Amino acid sequence: MRNLFVGVIIAFCVLLAYRQSFAEAPSGASIIEKSFNRDDGKDSYSKIEMTLVDKQNNLRSRILEIYSKDFGDLTKTFLEFSKPADIKDTRFLSIEEKNADNTQYLYLPALGRARRIVSSQKNLAFVNTDYTYEDMQRRRPEKDAHKLIAEESLDGHSCFVVESIPRDGASQYSKRISWIDKESYLVLRVDFYDKKVQKTKELRVKNFEIKQGIWTITQVEMENLKDQHKTLMKLLEINYNQGLVDDLFTVYRLEKQ
Repeated sequence: MRNLFVGVIIAFCVLLAYRQSFAEAPSGASIIEKSFNRDDGKDSYSKIEMTLVDKQNNLRSRILEIYSKDFGDLTKTFLEFSKPADIKDTRFLSIEEKNADNTQYLYLPALGRARRIVSSQKNLAFVNTDYTYEDMQRRRPEKDAHKLIAEESLDGHSCFVVESIPRDGASQYSKRISWIDKESYLVLRVDFYDKKVQKTKELRVKNFEIKQGIWTITQVEMENLKDQHKTLMKLLEINYNQGLVDDLFTVYRLEKQ
């Protein structure tokens, strides 16, 4: 009888501890919100080396510069390629909207003018990379339903694993699964699933560190599993909170020769 009584007490304590742990676990939505709103500066400038890797392991290298600035709780991003010659002066502008997809423009030197990327084009590849135009915009938390599905280690980092499913079906993806570092709240990995719920792409952060007091991704890889193609990006230079001028984030600047 004594052993039975002890067993019941132990079982009760285990159940209580489990329920308390479950109750204390943050929700998927709160994790995504915290990651989305983490400090990344009021503005930033970065210089990036981009490498495209095909299935034969052939490499193509590019250099681009990215400018980003907060306008209230919305962000605008201006991107320009400087090397090689065949993509030099190609520019991209993404303007975040509160209750809609970003307004995006692509400037191609051969055309001499910017063209707007419409909603039906958001699933197309961005200048032959493994990123689509949809991937080139921040995914606002309210667009998805989020669920914490696990807590696990990824490359030695303790992470929350959150499943995010689009609320309106407008995305090219049926869901995303994200690994979010518990310390920095950086997204260290994302698995992308197509409309048939087949995993189609995988994004992995290869390295990150603190730069100017801000957690910063320094190497990242996007792999297209279907095409066996990768886009690697390596940070060459970063500067935060420079006071970038508003006029940089305009179609006029996009088309300026």
